[in-house]
Amino acid sequence: MNKVVKTSALLSTALILGSALAPLSAGAATYKTINWMETADLGTADPSKATASVDFDALQATGDGLYRNGKDNKPELALAESVQKSDDGLTYTFKLRSGLKWANGDPITAQDFVYGWQRTNDPKTASQYAYLFSGIKNADAIQSGKDKNLDDLGVKALDDQTLEVTLEKPMPQLESVLTMAPFYPQSKAFVDKVGSKYGTAAKYTLASGPFVLKGWTGSNNKYSLVKNKNYWDADAVKTPKVEIQTIKDQNTGYNLYKGNKLDLAYLSSDQVRASQKRKDYKVIPMASTFYLEFNEKKVPALKNVKIRQALSYAIDRKTLSNKVLKGNATPATTLTAKNLAKDPNTGKDFAESVAVKGAISYNKSKAKKLFAEGLKEVGKKKLSLQLLTDDTDKAKNTAQFLQSQLENLSGLNVDIKQVPFKQRLAFSQDKKFELVISAWGADYGDPSTFLDLYTSDSSFNNGSWANADYDAAEKAAKTTDVNDENKRYDDYKTAEQTIEKEVGVAPLYYQSYATLYRQSVKGVVSNPTGAPFDWKWAYKK
Repeated sequence: MNKVVKTSALLSTALILGSALAPLSAGAATYKTINWMETADLGTADPSKATASVDFDALQATGDGLYRNGKDNKPELALAESVQKSDDGLTYTFKLRSGLKWANGDPITAQDFVYGWQRTNDPKTASQYAYLFSGIKNADAIQSGKDKNLDDLGVKALDDQTLEVTLEKPMPQLESVLTMAPFYPQSKAFVDKVGSKYGTAAKYTLASGPFVLKGWTGSNNKYSLVKNKNYWDADAVKTPKVEIQTIKDQNTGYNLYKGNKLDLAYLSSDQVRASQKRKDYKVIPMASTFYLEFNEKKVPALKNVKIRQALSYAIDRKTLSNKVLKGNATPATTLTAKNLAKDPNTGKDFAESVAVKGAISYNKSKAKKLFAEGLKEVGKKKLSLQLLTDDTDKAKNTAQFLQSQLENLSGLNVDIKQVPFKQRLAFSQDKKFELVISAWGADYGDPSTFLDLYTSDSSFNNGSWANADYDAAEKAAKTTDVNDENKRYDDYKTAEQTIEKEVGVAPLYYQSYATLYRQSVKGVVSNPTGAPFDWKWAYKK
């Protein structure tokens, strides 16, 4: 989710159409409002169009799917009460819970899943997360425009409570991806009513999950999540409200926390040093990687592997992690993040198991040598590059450090361009950058959540890097080896090691969150994969 990260990296008074607030019971009234922060503005509440972790946090709060990640981060049945799987593993039949309702009281039916899935796969929607449907019958053909009949998608409503999902190939990650927002139901009647405004402000959203989105105008930086009285599992939702605000400046967040105005604050490296011995200091690990992405289409010199390798070797990741981002990072040696999955061939963390020794590391002399050779090969004596990044303190500090590191290469000049998160995301997607600090947070617990990003035809491959061996390994993992876990992980090892050696991207660090975390707040689930936080079971006394 991207989900980064996907980071990683990282909702006023307008009412949702037709919805009402839940009256608080005597028990619920004992719980206080939770005050939370995000480091970027909410970009969309449209399940088909979300790309950023802040979007997925809000959507997970206001939505539910066939599955939801439980308190242990493992998928559990949610809107579905049961599932039957065919002997060949290609047909799943879900029975929905009885009496499911949208926040406005309308019934949630199997047809709402059919509509939502079709809308996400419709090329007109331009969903970046539609690629997760690959493996569901005809999803690829519909997304590519080869099949223009949305009814051919492998999802059917057999009746109001029965949903049939047909695959064209096995999907080992199916349960995990079904927890994600693009697989949530969507109300056709509601979407038709609000039209193109769907998901652009709180009043143009409709909740199926624990909370209802309130107060988001589409451009403001404060919003609320209010308990949804019509949620099927409302008895499990203790907190009446979660107040969220965007705070990009870490000093502001720190001071608001100390003033008891926030229950969570993300810490700068200086704040980490001052806070490490506090009882409310907490480091939250994520399956998220930050990396440098090269736009080979806009800057032809970046197609040269020696130049990319030189840029990567010029970066001292230990200093970046330990000094600049203290408490929030560990040096990365792979694109695939740690804390994601175990390699069945070794029993180790996949990222640790597949890292190529020395491929992603700091080597100043090697960087200078390769850069000089690369410039000669592309017929240049010098190179000027613009580094695009977010406008947060953390992003600024990272960019300035990278600038100082990269400009140690003779003949290289690096300028920094800082823009708001949503603009940086748009520039990246539109390939309007030269270098960009990107992030991806794992959507689910499988290497494919990272490695699918950089196939030559991936919509997330913003830098246009392409490698035939990488593509072949990715294809094998999804076809010939899909039912053999050991071979499948070997394929992902080949893909990961290929992008490391070729520096298709330059991994920088694995993200974690160094925080001050109010001890009176209990039950918030922090997910290494998918949306970073789930407040369904949270409460504050």
